[in-house]
Amino acid sequence: MKILFITHNASRSGAPLVLYYFMKWLKEEHPSFSLDLLFVTGGVLEADFKALCDKTYYVKKTGKKPSFLQKVFNKLGLIPIKNKTWFEQCVSKDFDFIYCNTIVSIPYGTKIKTTSQKAKLLVHVHEMEIIISTLLSKFDSYVSQIDRFIAVSKPVKKNLIEKHAILEGKIDLIYECSILTKIEASVKENKTFVVGASGYSYWRKGNDVFLQVARYITKHYPLLDITFQWVGNEFMDKPIIDSDIEKLGLREKVKFVGEVTNPFLQFNSFDVFLMISREDPFPLVCIEVAQMQKPIICFEGATGTADIIAEGGGFVVPYLDIEAVAEKIIYYYNNTAAKMQHGQEAASLFSGYTPEVICPQIYEAVQRTLI
Repeated sequence: MKILFITHNASRSGAPLVLYYFMKWLKEEHPSFSLDLLFVTGGVLEADFKALCDKTYYVKKTGKKPSFLQKVFNKLGLIPIKNKTWFEQCVSKDFDFIYCNTIVSIPYGTKIKTTSQKAKLLVHVHEMEIIISTLLSKFDSYVSQIDRFIAVSKPVKKNLIEKHAILEGKIDLIYECSILTKIEASVKENKTFVVGASGYSYWRKGNDVFLQVARYITKHYPLLDITFQWVGNEFMDKPIIDSDIEKLGLREKVKFVGEVTNPFLQFNSFDVFLMISREDPFPLVCIEVAQMQKPIICFEGATGTADIIAEGGGFVVPYLDIEAVAEKIIYYYNNTAAKMQHGQEAASLFSGYTPEVICPQIYEAVQRTLI
């Protein structure tokens, strides 16, 4: 079977990582399959993806150096030979199956499908409504061309049904997955209680909410030894966050450490993890910190993580309720036994979200699409 995967980028983030895990599993379990990949844009995982593929294509490759022939043509003032576009290259392969990873990939997948008499199209939806309406406002116009959907959490599935009138029978609910890195719990060098968070530092992930939680606790519990640490890429609003930290007088309490080589070592220093995104389908970081036995606090209605935490391993609090988040942090600060118990519960509840468990489920969805 000839499969074309389409990824919106190759960053080291949730959706591309899950796609990489699935392609790697597919390469090992079904080596006869031909796997091609279309990058809408690139990223740090390009080389990893290419190692799994027969051929890769780019909608737009930034920073590509001109070839030797192109340099010769340019120097002689001649018209260079026109290379085939990504569309022409993909169409010529006559794929059996098109796998769009994220809604951003949909326009490219549907365009290729219109030229094929046999190709089936599956879309792996990692987004909720704010991102769908922001990044693909004409999403509904593509729905009829899509044979099947994978929703990565219950809120994602519910949104597809209620907001976009997609039949429930066309949607497979398959949670995200991550490779679990085992790190032995270490004795902390000091008794400082660390409240952690992670992800791209911007509005959707709640970096401003994180600051408000820190402000509230510092104001109402000034004598408690509690610090706040955010691990992850810093977006264009870094100057705003830095300014807010300065104006709030939180320089000694809050630190945005940026992207680190091994975030797991950083996560291991946390006492509790805040998943305070405004919208986050099923973040991989929750799987990872749970395996380090960190209790998780998240907002109701904002993330698929809440479906799991409702069973144990932390607290689900009302949306954007800063006081409720602070109350739970103080509870863990004062109750070490509860913190440890909830951490163990989180590890147990998230233990099944691995590629070994999830990838076969994705493959079954592929098979259902082909029927």
